[in-house]
Amino acid sequence: MMAQIKVTRKSYVRKDGIKVKSTTYYAKDRGKPGKTPESEKWYQHNVEMNWHKDQPAEMRRANALKAHSGDKLATGRALQALANVTTDLETAKLAKIDADYFFS
Repeated sequence: MMAQIKVTRKSYVRKDGIKVKSTTYYAKDRGKPGKTPESEKWYQHNVEMNWHKDQPAEMRRANALKAHSGDKLATGRALQALANVTTDLETAKLAKIDADYFFS
């Protein structure tokens, strides 16, 4: 879902002499050209993996693989994406290790 931003337009007079009133309306936030809007910057995963950093490695990997129907490449990619976007150092480290496990 795109975030809504409030747009306020000042009144002005067109070349043909018609006065355009000021108005306020809401539009979707498209951000700056070539940039992702703040509202869409967080990674959205498609599959709930039931992966937690406090689980043993075997359980983490089994849950992730089961969530991706046994597709090791998709599991590795999902874990790599998690490692790339998380701000928790332990989660990033463990997700990277698990991703490398599925890539090998």
